[in-house]
Amino acid sequence: MTTMNKSILLIEDDDDLRQMYTLIFTKAGYRFETANDGIQGLAKARQGGYDLILLDLMMPKLDGIGFLKEMKNEAPKKPNGPILVLSNAGYNAVAEEAMKLGAAGFLLKADYLPAELVQEVEKYLAKAGNSA
Repeated sequence: MTTMNKSILLIEDDDDLRQMYTLIFTKAGYRFETANDGIQGLAKARQGGYDLILLDLMMPKLDGIGFLKEMKNEAPKKPNGPILVLSNAGYNAVAEEAMKLGAAGFLLKADYLPAELVQEVEKYLAKAGNSA
């Protein structure tokens, strides 16, 4: 799959993680944008056009669950691809709620080295491409 025209939005409040993920995904050939809280992420996601959104659950201003609820309430101007929850919170009731609200998957940050995360994202992008 060609990555050059694929765009990803990362909504993550941790500066170090935002920088690291920006580096690895741009190096892998993706157009990569970030938002540092749920409100900023919601504004970008509502513009739409992202092939995939990586969403942290625990953030200031608007958490991941709130983000997913807001996205359900108002459709983006251009469709987005799948939303993947990327969190340090173990798979629990919050993760289940995220899936019920439309998240396509749940990835535990601690389970993935940066290169492995790129590979995992590529699997979701391939699935989304096949269903389009």
